[in-house]
Amino acid sequence: MLARGVRLAERRVLRVGGSGALKLLQGVVTNNVRQLGDPGAPPVYAAVLGTNGRVAHDVFFHREMGESPSGGGLLLDLPSESFDDALKLLTKMRLRAAVTLDDAGDDFSVVAVGTDGGVERVSDESDTSTPSTSASQNESQQQHTHHLLSFLPPDPRSSVLGLRGILPKGVAEALVEGNAESGMLHGDTSERARDEKTASNLYKRFRYELGIGEGAELTGLLPLECNLNGLNAIAFDKGCYVGQELIARTHHTGVIRKRIVPIRSDDANDDDETKELPKLFLPGSASTDNSSSKPPKSAGKVLCQSGHFGLAMVRLEHLTAVNGSSVRFGRFVARDDGGNEKNVLAKTPQWWVSGW
Repeated sequence: MLARGVRLAERRVLRVGGSGALKLLQGVVTNNVRQLGDPGAPPVYAAVLGTNGRVAHDVFFHREMGESPSGGGLLLDLPSESFDDALKLLTKMRLRAAVTLDDAGDDFSVVAVGTDGGVERVSDESDTSTPSTSASQNESQQQHTHHLLSFLPPDPRSSVLGLRGILPKGVAEALVEGNAESGMLHGDTSERARDEKTASNLYKRFRYELGIGEGAELTGLLPLECNLNGLNAIAFDKGCYVGQELIARTHHTGVIRKRIVPIRSDDANDDDETKELPKLFLPGSASTDNSSSKPPKSAGKVLCQSGHFGLAMVRLEHLTAVNGSSVRFGRFVARDDGGNEKNVLAKTPQWWVSGW
């Protein structure tokens, strides 16, 4: 299922054009986007930070096919939830620059093609036989060679994520296999919508197993704790941008005590995003003992969960290696304010940068 195309309804497209577009964006995002001025340039992934240095939006930049009188445009893949805020920010910062900003969400769709070859299962510590990143990448490339959407560019974050691009909405509807599979391309729209939601949830769980968050899952968090430096989202040698100071200071001190990791829970969650997200505690700690008067001390927090899989921000000191493996594990108890508990296993992904 993951090797089929998925239209990501939680993403929306903004078209940015004009001769001043690259200059404007270069001063707003964490990555270097000047390379997008070259014809055929690959997509770029970056984050927009608030003045406090925390993630406000994550964004994928795609060079629009063809040229326009304004000098060619860029298509920005942004979270739907914060799309209006991102548009307001860019509108405020462009001042009198030659930049056009157009909501293209009704014209384009964001399409992704995952691959089972890239998934690193969050399994028991005794199982350290997860395929290497290079092996996963090779399998991913083989699976996409004859794919209907193989013309899409690789996801700029990591090759284990497969392909990702922006297509005209009509083209996306015709090519995405999630719709064609049930013969519903021109059938019942309500049933087709349910099919697309199922496919989108599968892709979300695919990301969770890889330990990669996006959109609202990253909002309000520190970029390096979100592993964005390992996902090709940060250029440490570019000029100034909003929120740069905190990134530079954290990077040069090298002190990052917690990071996002994939988790697997004993109990499945039903995709209800309004549910309270629990905190994580060490098994047997005083924080999980209702009879103890000792204040709870959290070891981390669940950020999101779909089914058995999710993402959590975990203190790295609580993750340990097994049998000399570079992969580290941690066992936790997830507990909400109502006292409900469940067991959670965390694992560091193999795509992580050495030394993390």
